[in-house]
Amino acid sequence: MRQQCEKGGNVFQLLQYRKPMKNPVLVEILEYWERLRDGRNAPLRSEVDPRQIENALEHAFILERVQADHVRFRIAGIQICTIMGMEVRGMPATSIIAPEGRGEFENILASVFDAPEIVELHLEAARPGVTSLSAQMLLLPLKGDQGEMSRILGCLVTEGLRGAPPCRFKLATKKVTRIVTTDFTGVRETVAGFSESPDVYSS
Repeated sequence: MRQQCEKGGNVFQLLQYRKPMKNPVLVEILEYWERLRDGRNAPLRSEVDPRQIENALEHAFILERVQADHVRFRIAGIQICTIMGMEVRGMPATSIIAPEGRGEFENILASVFDAPEIVELHLEAARPGVTSLSAQMLLLPLKGDQGEMSRILGCLVTEGLRGAPPCRFKLATKKVTRIVTTDFTGVRETVAGFSESPDVYSS
């Protein structure tokens, strides 16, 4: 099966779907989401079974779009709470991002919901003295029970020294994967690999 990805405004064919992500936790979440998706543009939130991603649960979270401009943590694994030093359920999704990057992060979340699309972010600690801490975040769209695109299945994996919480991050790079859909002619939907050149926010 051929798949498409977009680069530089052009669409080209990929002969093989490749996932260059190295972290096994991110790979587990992505592969589970793919199985649930089963050819659709996104699976339903109600289809997510935590028992199927036990190795990734402490890093996983679900975001809920309450309003167009308000996205909050619905569920968050212990690692996210540890990084923030508090329970984050009900808090804005932007709370883990440094203030100067929150507007851009809101735009990224909107694109995951509205396109929809898959986004992989590389984050760096924003607080002086803990610059050795970095993180990878994966954002995957989910549908609500009524079929609306209102949830995101996410995963955050950190590397390096954390320092005292709360730790907030600045955006470093972004990789976007367009979810290619087709009309209902029996052709399965496909997702392109993470092969696009990253957009760089900071050096």
